[in-house]
Amino acid sequence: METDFIIDKTEQINMENQNVNQIQRRVWAVSLIVAPLLLTIDQFFWKNGILTITSGWIQVLSFVAWIPAFQGLFDQLKDKFPRYAVYGFLIAIYSCIGGNNFGVEGIYNEVLGLHDVTAANEIRAKFGVGGVFAFYLPGLLFPLSLAVISIQLMRAKKIESWLGIMIVIAAFGFPASRMPRIELIAHIDNFLILITLTLVSVKLYKA
Repeated sequence: METDFIIDKTEQINMENQNVNQIQRRVWAVSLIVAPLLLTIDQFFWKNGILTITSGWIQVLSFVAWIPAFQGLFDQLKDKFPRYAVYGFLIAIYSCIGGNNFGVEGIYNEVLGLHDVTAANEIRAKFGVGGVFAFYLPGLLFPLSLAVISIQLMRAKKIESWLGIMIVIAAFGFPASRMPRIELIAHIDNFLILITLTLVSVKLYKA
């Protein structure tokens, strides 16, 4: 009877682990869609090239979702590229914190009455070295993380080459549209990221 109890307990634990894994996969799948969707929506609330309170809090929520989205992508690579899966994910998390910081900055900009890029840049210039580590460095690492993981997913044959290439193009379009504050290009790039990552979500987690 003791043996039967151990077997039953083991089966119960295995079933619970399977349920947890299924829930985790659903979170990853949904996050891969929600993260770029919120980023796409937030762009519509920019004014004069800077984030507002509305776009700011939406961006904060977006980058919360980006963390499990990246986690799901890196999980796909843990067997093929184990070191990259660990260190790359840490860098991606740091980049997401930077995205969050830009969102919070947008909230404060509107509260402080800063309504254009020039005024916002004057305040940002006072951040000094802190601004580099809180904004600029993670801001550059976000599109870089997205581009590199797309290449690694192609190498691991997790996604088709054409899809990976489209994500790489979208990743580099991210800073290319936001640094010069070209909103039309930013909207196009946002939709490209949303469409490609939705396809990735369906492909990787359709089961």
